[in-house]
Amino acid sequence: MLLVTTFLGGLRGCGEVRSDTGDSQSYSSGPVTREEVGLMAESRVGHSEGTGPNDDASRTAPGNWAARHDLLLYFTLAYLLSWALWPLVILNPTSSPLVPFGPLIAAVVVSLLAGGTRELLTLLRQLTRWRVHPIWYVIALLGPFVMAGAAAALAVATGAPMQRSGAYTDLGAIGFTFLSTMIIVGLFEEVGWRGFALPRLQRRLDAIWAALVLGVLWALWHLPELISDPTRQRPPLQFVVWALALSVIFTWLYNSTNGSLPIVIICHAAIDTAGRYMLPEFSNGGYQVVWWFMVGLYVVIAVIVVLVAGSRQLVTRIPRGSVPDRIHH
Repeated sequence: MLLVTTFLGGLRGCGEVRSDTGDSQSYSSGPVTREEVGLMAESRVGHSEGTGPNDDASRTAPGNWAARHDLLLYFTLAYLLSWALWPLVILNPTSSPLVPFGPLIAAVVVSLLAGGTRELLTLLRQLTRWRVHPIWYVIALLGPFVMAGAAAALAVATGAPMQRSGAYTDLGAIGFTFLSTMIIVGLFEEVGWRGFALPRLQRRLDAIWAALVLGVLWALWHLPELISDPTRQRPPLQFVVWALALSVIFTWLYNSTNGSLPIVIICHAAIDTAGRYMLPEFSNGGYQVVWWFMVGLYVVIAVIVVLVAGSRQLVTRIPRGSVPDRIHH
């Protein structure tokens, strides 16, 4: 926790917004004109073009300590809440060492402390941004299953033995797992990671660096599972690299859909569900092999996203005319 706290302190949670020229502009030390707000918002996330949340969706009020140190407070609280039960694993090794709703609770608490009910409502309003182009639903829902199938096929092609239990053909079980994962994993995590933390990081950093910083902190948040999970289902090295790639992809989805948390939640749940049914089909050395193929494929996709969407904003714009209904906030 000391390492995380020190690192976050370096981000200057007091609220400096980095401009495109590299200068820092403070939005917490004095009044900001409407024109300055517009320039800062367009330079960081370009929300007017659908590349991120509206500027007022997560801009904290400058009048209190929580607003000036929102990121530091959020990450510290998310870690503390989520790791609270870790010591109890000593008494019950089969229990989960990680509380999944820590990021959600931390985001709600810090929003209330920083900006009151209005700040909380603007955070949660991102959950209603479901009216996006259908292609994003296709990418978020089907993409992870295609990736899992490709990773399995590559592993088998290189000689990794596959059990072929047939569990991945049980569509009913897969559907139930996906829906439950949307809540237990997607909702509990993404309101905090992408809904709260990402917009604030992107006001300080280019999108690629915001994604990577968040990816590191997100991966470290899983430390109890990497260390104490008796199933050892997450190889630490592969998992960290995978988390960094996923953070880039989630940032791209979030920015390209004007901050749609439903899209990110669906993609997160689909990735976990696809992995839950594909990875157990491999064991021993084959398990490591299929993990590396899965990580490699996601890294390739993340690199393509950066090259195509641009590292500064990580945005893919779909022509407005092809969107059935324009999103209103």
